[in-house]
Amino acid sequence: MDKNSDEVVTKPTLGTILERINALSDKVIGEISSLRAEFISLREEFYAFRDEINVRLDRIESMTNQTRAEMLTLRADFREFRTQLKESMA
Repeated sequence: MDKNSDEVVTKPTLGTILERINALSDKVIGEISSLRAEFISLREEFYAFRDEINVRLDRIESMTNQTRAEMLTLRADFREFRTQLKESMA
């Protein structure tokens, strides 16, 4: 036997080419499906994160309004104290 007979490369037939194309198509479809699933998962995580941020912003707004109300009350108390102090010194 000739040493070169083991290294002979045959040209692919039309059937082989079509099989390779189908395999490549299956691989691409699998990758697209995987990407779609990952995208859906990321979208769901984003929506959950967005909802959490909205809740936190509502809490911050509530605390800000409460603090503002307390500051207004404190300011009114201080004005009342100043008025009483002026009256008592007069």
